[in-house]
Amino acid sequence: MPARIRHITIDCRDPSALAAFWSSILGFVEDPEDPNEPGSDEHLIVDPQARHPGLLFIAVPEPKTTKNRIHLHLRPDVDRDQAVDAATALAATVVADHRQPDGTGWVVLADPEGNELCIERSAAERGTPPPVHFEDTAFPDDTKTADELVMLTNVLEWYRAAVVRKVSAISPTVARTSPLRSGTTIAGLVKHLALVEDSWFCERFAGNPEPEPWASAPFDDDWDWEFHSAVDEPIVDVVALYELACQRSRDAAGGHSLDEFAADSSRPFTLRFAHLHLIEETARHVGHIDILREYLDGTTGE
Repeated sequence: MPARIRHITIDCRDPSALAAFWSSILGFVEDPEDPNEPGSDEHLIVDPQARHPGLLFIAVPEPKTTKNRIHLHLRPDVDRDQAVDAATALAATVVADHRQPDGTGWVVLADPEGNELCIERSAAERGTPPPVHFEDTAFPDDTKTADELVMLTNVLEWYRAAVVRKVSAISPTVARTSPLRSGTTIAGLVKHLALVEDSWFCERFAGNPEPEPWASAPFDDDWDWEFHSAVDEPIVDVVALYELACQRSRDAAGGHSLDEFAADSSRPFTLRFAHLHLIEETARHVGHIDILREYLDGTTGE
């Protein structure tokens, strides 16, 4: 039964004060759908970018008497020591200091009611490369005034290159991670686009035999096999499959006019439609990859 964490509930004496403390620590805000009433027994704060579960503070009569069995572990955007100083200035107290002479380690603190939290080193202190910004290249000027075949071909090639560019230097974890209820991953999107290329150009338009891995794929058992299987493969192999499929598409379309009909007569379409459909499909999923990449590791692009 897959489910998503909506918020984490914390029992406390003063929900308002504790909500204010954690809002300052995390940059959270009051739930805009249900603003907190002054003096209320419940206060919900949420991530304004909806990346993380909210925190719900509920007033209870019992005091905190034992060590937390669960606590939040934070990686700050600023340096660890700066984050610790900011937290103590907000009335947090140091419970255990595990900072080491070589700069590693973390600090255990307690919020104003004794709930523990850990602050570790920032990504920069851990040597994690900062997010990058990919500059997307513009369409060549001659594409904008070319004949229809060249124009459609060049636009499709631009989007194909964007797929490869937007997954460059991606970590295996980011490639196979999904923050979405659907389970969509970057690796799955790239492999799906490889299937789309082979399906429309190689198989349907040119009438060639269905290539591997599609010919032996268990689509009867798993309609979304390309999405699901991609997470178990190295991302470099998925990208290589996509580039191979794009080359098969170029070979299948080469030398044909836009008005020429596909070899597959069961669903008649022209090469013009195949180009238009692949432009639409590729552009759509490039946008998905763009958003997932920014959400998961901060990498951005136009």
